[in-house]
Amino acid sequence: METLIDIRDLSKTYLTGSFKVEALKKVSLKIKAGELVSLVGPSGSGKSTLMHILGFLDRPDSGEYYFAGHPTASLGEGRLAAIRSRMVGFIFQSFHLLKRTSAKDNVLLPMVYSGLGTDSQKALECLRLVGLSDRVKHKSNELSGGQCQRVAIARALVNDPLILLADEPTGNLDAKSRQEVMQAIKDLNGRGLTVVIVTHDEEVSAQTRRVVRMKDGGIVSDEVREPAPGAAPAAAPEVRAMRLPEARLGFTPSEIAEQFTVAFKAIWTHKMRSALTILGILIGVGAIISLMTISEGFMKSLLSGATEDDARKVWVTPRWERLKGRLPLTYADLEAIKAGCPLAEKITPILSRNAKVSAGNKHVDAGIESHEGFTFEEQKNKKNFFDNVNVTGRFFTPAENLNRARVAVINQTLAKKLFGSEAAVNNELRLQNISFTIVGVAEDGQAGQIFGGRPMAYIPFNTAAKRVFGSIRPDYIGVTAPTPGDAPEARKQIILALRKERNLAEDKNDNFEVKTFEAQVKLFKDGMGKLSLVVYAIAGISLLVGGIGIMNIMLVSVTERTREIGLRKALGAKNSDILSQFLIEAVTLCLIGGALGVALGFGLGWAAYFFIKVPPALGLGTISFAFGFSTIIGVSFGFWPALRAAMLDPIEALRYE
Repeated sequence: METLIDIRDLSKTYLTGSFKVEALKKVSLKIKAGELVSLVGPSGSGKSTLMHILGFLDRPDSGEYYFAGHPTASLGEGRLAAIRSRMVGFIFQSFHLLKRTSAKDNVLLPMVYSGLGTDSQKALECLRLVGLSDRVKHKSNELSGGQCQRVAIARALVNDPLILLADEPTGNLDAKSRQEVMQAIKDLNGRGLTVVIVTHDEEVSAQTRRVVRMKDGGIVSDEVREPAPGAAPAAAPEVRAMRLPEARLGFTPSEIAEQFTVAFKAIWTHKMRSALTILGILIGVGAIISLMTISEGFMKSLLSGATEDDARKVWVTPRWERLKGRLPLTYADLEAIKAGCPLAEKITPILSRNAKVSAGNKHVDAGIESHEGFTFEEQKNKKNFFDNVNVTGRFFTPAENLNRARVAVINQTLAKKLFGSEAAVNNELRLQNISFTIVGVAEDGQAGQIFGGRPMAYIPFNTAAKRVFGSIRPDYIGVTAPTPGDAPEARKQIILALRKERNLAEDKNDNFEVKTFEAQVKLFKDGMGKLSLVVYAIAGISLLVGGIGIMNIMLVSVTERTREIGLRKALGAKNSDILSQFLIEAVTLCLIGGALGVALGFGLGWAAYFFIKVPPALGLGTISFAFGFSTIIGVSFGFWPALRAAMLDPIEALRYE
């Protein structure tokens, strides 16, 4: 028979605190294919350590180990995992079945990591072979000890290994179960399978043809027994290619399915813990999404009311300088724009102040703006300051502006504050102790509606300059270009005209500002972005806390499932399999938190609608951002626990209590 195992002068020493324990001392042993061998000895004799080295769960400190004629000292972890999966079958004393998992799925587990895919029929055949065809769907907690051990035997056989290693396979069983398990093992050996049993039970060793006795880390005897008279001859060992499998890269579909199944099962099993872990991610993502949906809704609402006429407008405003303060516009600036900007279709000087407005015994602080007025034709076609805004009554005319008429147009917000449900048109209000007749009520603009409405009154420019404020200096100037495409060129003409009027040298900066509608939108977005930073910072702290919670829970999960990790590695799982399994669990927790955070944020956005009247806008980009950010949090904070799990030594993990 061909030699399957050849070990030469193997030694292994463990450190226990400051003490050294020599588990193996220059052990040499050969095992041929088809043998049934028992390693016998008292506790601490080194037999389990030897079996772990034979099964590639542990490495010797010194000596040589040839498996199927191949040296194993230089094999990497990936290739050792492939050998454990394809060529070695393990039967553990404590069964090491996956909890809450059926007998069939336990048997299928080694096939998941074999790289060859799973075969349910093969698993069922192995269960039938050990007499458990009627227990296929039973979970491990629904089986007796003997049945659990037979499931472990079926699991060890499912990948057709070259050798079966059994560590005290009858140690935790009653007499009947011991006999059943030993008979199953002998039947397998009778089919030609090589079997090594580690035991201290003389009754078990008496049923094997070769007994290797160990004591204090060394082999003290190696006895080969003759078969009993009349015993059936052992079957010839199966002749198979002895080439060691190569390490595998990547994941098979069965591995990916197993990783996701394990991740979801772990989350579902610990529902409360998972919910608390998700909470930090939910709050952080919800805060960010609520801000994004509100701001996007704000911009959408603001721009939805914008028209082509808005895009034609150019605004000239004073500029604040650190040392000089506000540099006001002058009437000469207005005349310079009229003379130097051919593209200016209409030029409107505007005075803007804050003042107290009264009606009866009601007093309201309001914004006051003055304009030169609009013709009835302009008002009819809405070619005026109130483009696309409905006005009850009318707007004042250029003639009323020239005559300094005491007429006013107020917005709905001011009308409600002064007159309540009463009609405001043709009523009077007082401004700076001057009476004005209200000729129109304009609906609040989009921005006014969004911010809850600001009280506004509009009066003729000359009336404001001569009667109310005593100043003809405009606070800003509105210029209308013929088309939206002409607005940028009109802006350039205005800048040149004002620089010439103010005698600014080429190396001097503008001491005024000229903005198009597009530039104002951009400025608003920039302002919203700065405001958002505060909310993002708060949400970021919440996400950081949530990420730390993910890391903490994942570390707890790794600790709780250490023996499961050891089992998976013993059955052929690669380090990358374990790493991916725990990373998927962390990312899944974060994605659940992200999904709930999107729902929370969108809900908060609709709650805000009742206060700021802005319907939230939830776009695909916002959703993608939420899930992308959640994935980054899961990978970032889950990587360290996953790496710790992946780097666990299989034998140390199996021994973990």
